[in-house]
Amino acid sequence: MSGQEFWFALASIDGVGPMRIKRLLNRFGTVEAVFDAELSEIARVPLFNPLLAARILKARIRVAEFRRHIKWFKSRGIDILCVEEEDYPTQLKEILNAPAILCKKGNLSQVSEKAVAIVGTTTPTELGILTTLELSTRLVRAGLTIVSGLARGIDTSAHLGALSANGTTVGVVGSDLFSIYPSEHRELADQICENGALFSEHPFTTQPTPANLILRNRIISGLSIATIVVESNENGGAVRTAAFASEQGRLVFACNWAGHSRLSEGPRKLIQQGAYPISPDRLDKVVEVLSDPNRLEKIQSAHLTGEQMNLF
Repeated sequence: MSGQEFWFALASIDGVGPMRIKRLLNRFGTVEAVFDAELSEIARVPLFNPLLAARILKARIRVAEFRRHIKWFKSRGIDILCVEEEDYPTQLKEILNAPAILCKKGNLSQVSEKAVAIVGTTTPTELGILTTLELSTRLVRAGLTIVSGLARGIDTSAHLGALSANGTTVGVVGSDLFSIYPSEHRELADQICENGALFSEHPFTTQPTPANLILRNRIISGLSIATIVVESNENGGAVRTAAFASEQGRLVFACNWAGHSRLSEGPRKLIQQGAYPISPDRLDKVVEVLSDPNRLEKIQSAHLTGEQMNLF
């Protein structure tokens, strides 16, 4: 088995996610050594038991199947990126629960370290859409990559804004790459792949269940230096993406809307919790901050110590 096949084998095992894989690597050192271990050794690893250990050993004998899967993906323009490989996105690799493997489709060779996530509700207001389009366009013109989730609403506007300015955008899906959701976004997905990329942590057929969509949000924030929430209700998926960003030590920004509406509740909640407020009519300010490496480094350093600097 090649290194990719070992990683693919681990990703195929039901119940063995990123955290358990980290436990295995801490115990055995390399992914190859995991598959050389005895069942009793694996079962003694924290978070494991004889059932999970048996599943790992069963995956070892499916080498030919995994090799065919990888070859089949490549024939359809999909690359498999393992977490230990150089092509795996650097910033995503830093998070605690980074996916063991990523499936990637598109012409983007490497995700820029100057990537920003823009997320929000699937049912935005007209002002929310216009704000997202302007923000996304300004950011790509300043040299940043836009990351979002290919969902309806704010996500769509974020991708379209980047594409309209001939910029780079990355879409992260909560299904496999052949099960684009929503289905009407297949054309948008193809457009993203021309200069950017689509990512999924699911190498096998996977439906975009609510749980999978929530988990994909950690990848959106993990790929990004900052997450910007435009519009969202108080418990929307965008707010959860911002929570992942905070847990990952990344910056969070939220639109500070003048009026009070259901879709301003999420951003307002985040600002109360420490997110940096963005004035929708002064988007140039946040673009200045995110595109200035020296200023951004100072803000990130202060953020990691629990201090919030005055950005504007």
